[in-house]
Amino acid sequence: MALVFYARVSSKEQNLDRQLARADEVKADKIFKDKLSGKNTDRKGLKEMLNFIREGDTVEIVSLDRLSRNYKDIQQLVKQIKDKGAKLVVDDLPQTNTGNSLVDEFMLDMMVNLMGFVAQNEREKIKERQRQGIEQAKKRGVYKGRPKKYRSDSNNREGRLVYENVKRDYLSGNYNSKAELARKNSLSRMQLYRIIKLIDEEQEEGNKE
Repeated sequence: MALVFYARVSSKEQNLDRQLARADEVKADKIFKDKLSGKNTDRKGLKEMLNFIREGDTVEIVSLDRLSRNYKDIQQLVKQIKDKGAKLVVDDLPQTNTGNSLVDEFMLDMMVNLMGFVAQNEREKIKERQRQGIEQAKKRGVYKGRPKKYRSDSNNREGRLVYENVKRDYLSGNYNSKAELARKNSLSRMQLYRIIKLIDEEQEEGNKE
């Protein structure tokens, strides 16, 4: 039975010192670490840790967000650890480390589910605030919708380049068909038609001036 410690920070610029000091303190038999964002589970250290653990092992982390910042991923990872027959110890959740395995498992499941409820509730609140903000902007006549990727003033550099390429070929007639023009620029038909509509509108405004 091994004590396995998993440590993670979000970027190479951050250091793992605090977490590794904890691993030394508990005399971890094996340490796995990542310097990557917790937005998903595509992490070398995490995968190696999950492959390494066996029944009877204990996995220790300083906090649940070291596993992931996504509730569904946390839920799945906790399940994977339990399915392997290993125990998960979370340092900042002492109520899940009472020494009674049944109580600990119950409390951990409750905490994970509570986190999921809080995260989902916050997402719903954000969506509702966004909806209310859009409604108010529409009433004031200042709502412009989502920013378009493919246009001359786009914040997306690739989008601006694609727009200018399409504009150049479209206005010069340097294409055999719109399907060909879409393929040349890796666009769907609908994306191409929206770009052409913007180009036509620009030309109309220019002619008015």
